[in-house]
Amino acid sequence: MSDRKVRIFAGRWKGRVLEVPSDARPTSGRGREALFSIVRESLREADVLDLYAGSGAVGLEALSRGARRAVLVEQKPGALDRNVARLGAESSEVEVLRGSVAEALGTLRRRGERFDLIFSDPPYGSAADGAFPQELGELLAPGGLVIVQTDVHSRALTEPAGWTLLARRDYGRNVFFFFSLTESSLKLPIPESFDGRGGKC
Repeated sequence: MSDRKVRIFAGRWKGRVLEVPSDARPTSGRGREALFSIVRESLREADVLDLYAGSGAVGLEALSRGARRAVLVEQKPGALDRNVARLGAESSEVEVLRGSVAEALGTLRRRGERFDLIFSDPPYGSAADGAFPQELGELLAPGGLVIVQTDVHSRALTEPAGWTLLARRDYGRNVFFFFSLTESSLKLPIPESFDGRGGKC
């Protein structure tokens, strides 16, 4: 069991501690706070897909803040399973898919699943198709968002064919790209507690 921990920031599980896998590179606390400040209006009753879930911090934070359901994909789900069990999450609201992202996406496509928010934070150095698999277009609900996280030192993502890059937000080492399938009027504000360079005020 890893000694590394992160906390849920808000909602019904506020303050609860999550175990982080020893080989994971978790989203910074500052980055995660900023991300959820941006998407908070989209969370209520949303279906969320968290690829490369690690500790599950993003998907479980989404549930804590009012998402309807989260599907968490993780190849080594030991820490994730323990986190879900400690929180006492219902099986109807959280599902852990064990195995590769490619296998999970195939399963979800066959089931006809659709998600309002899809979050992808692939391991450092992953190829572009690992961060943004082609199948995501078939899994995104109308009006939904795909959020891809990269490291500030990684090569910047470009718009995949058929997608629109709505915004890029930088918070320390974490960089978030917000994509939709169509032009969108959705506004992605910079949270009030952060400045335009990605630092806390």
